[in-house]
Amino acid sequence: MIEVDHIKKVFSPAFISEILKDRNLSLKKRYGQNFLINRALAEKILKHADLNKSDTVLEIGPGLGTLTFLMSEKAKQIEAVEIDCGFSKYLQEIVEKAGVGTRNIKIINKDFLQIDSDDLISSEEPCKVISNFPYSAGIKTILKIVDDFKSVERIIGTVQKELADRLMAKPGSKNYAFVSVYLQYVSRIRILEKNISPGNFFPSPEVISSLIEIKRVKGDLPVDPEAFKMVVKSGFANRRKNLVNNLKLSSIKIDKEELIKLIRDRFRDVKIRAESLSVEDFVALTGDIQPFM
Repeated sequence: MIEVDHIKKVFSPAFISEILKDRNLSLKKRYGQNFLINRALAEKILKHADLNKSDTVLEIGPGLGTLTFLMSEKAKQIEAVEIDCGFSKYLQEIVEKAGVGTRNIKIINKDFLQIDSDDLISSEEPCKVISNFPYSAGIKTILKIVDDFKSVERIIGTVQKELADRLMAKPGSKNYAFVSVYLQYVSRIRILEKNISPGNFFPSPEVISSLIEIKRVKGDLPVDPEAFKMVVKSGFANRRKNLVNNLKLSSIKIDKEELIKLIRDRFRDVKIRAESLSVEDFVALTGDIQPFM
């Protein structure tokens, strides 16, 4: 069993405070650093992840290793990407001190948003991402995983509840946005735990969290995901503008009169806005527009 003492202590706010003080480390708001301190919740996350010894797992923002060491007992390989050099150094020391039991943990001191798959240490591509996602960059992180790490089949982690609601939003709701449409097209999303109170983290964030699962859709999709992404992103570029005006201002090379005819024929309303369209509507629209891209 690897570094059992550390695994027990790392859920204690007093222990976390002691580490911060002894190493002269400070929590940086821009990194969204809030550590999970509820072991039962950590175990629940791992239960949902259903890890086995064939899994290579990518973790973003491991902090002090709350999930990292628990996962290493169940998975083949853990690639933990930590932006904070102080926490990265601490984790590396724990890994080296624990010895043989932690040889499947690789610590990468980089900004995840600035890396690509070539920066990972393991020769095997990750198939799962399991993280307490930093609140400051949750949506950017998830989009990067989906777009740049094609080997990842499942994402499980805690995010700000507002983000979880946005991912699940339906047409016409205030939370419905580009990310709702795009991720609902390329993946299947579930909220596994809707309301996780701030007291489950240290320091306590000012927001409620949710535990989510994102499963990549396997096989061919009706329209090219990149074309779909461009159409949806262009459509939501300015919520005050209608679909025609947003698409006309995009890089899509289509004559305005042709675009108006296309929108009228498809939706019977040339003033329709992106937030009124379903995922299926955007699939059809992308099919119409793709010849002009």
